[in-house]
Amino acid sequence: MANLSWKQYFDKRAEVHGASVQSSDYYNEESFFLQRNHTLGWLGELHDKEILDAGCGVGAFSEPLVGSNTVYGVDFSERSLAFAAERGLRTSSDDLTALHFDEGKFDLVLCIGVIQLIEQYRAVIKELARVTKPGGTLLIETLHRRSWQRKVLRLFEKTKKFDRMYAMDELKKVLIEHGFEHIEFLKIYHPFSYVSKGNAEWNVHDRLCTSFAIKGSKKHV
Repeated sequence: MANLSWKQYFDKRAEVHGASVQSSDYYNEESFFLQRNHTLGWLGELHDKEILDAGCGVGAFSEPLVGSNTVYGVDFSERSLAFAAERGLRTSSDDLTALHFDEGKFDLVLCIGVIQLIEQYRAVIKELARVTKPGGTLLIETLHRRSWQRKVLRLFEKTKKFDRMYAMDELKKVLIEHGFEHIEFLKIYHPFSYVSKGNAEWNVHDRLCTSFAIKGSKKHV
């Protein structure tokens, strides 16, 4: 789907669902909050950080970080950004392949549930790497291509949700190419509350892993 179509899609969802997490097209609210809690818990306590939520939607994912940090949110859905601003994010409508921020601005860059919707994902990761400061963290969360559940759902649900999925080693390679080290994974097994963590990108049990987050630390030059 083209960017204009995605903009119209998410503008419409924000119009219908308002500030609800359903505006961002999660499976359900329980799934969203479980995923958010695990991911933010994985990052640990954050204070006085400059944070970018790239593809923030209505801002629900990064909202818990607002009180102790400066959180910026970018998205091409202006209707969604209005709700993100109400949550305390500093918002702007931006192209994720050409952000207006200075190089090395952010201590943490989040990109949650976005790259599966974007063909030019490498250009997005390159740009997110550019705005991550040396020593800072880039965290991307997306759908797992090797998941048995995803493969079955793809047969029956012909929607944009399955336009693109990723293997863990695929994204690990891209992050390393853009100067990240200490790569780690958070593996999510929806609908179960169980998650696993580590630096190994693959084992046989991960056929049950439905989505994953990958994070890395940007090297100092």
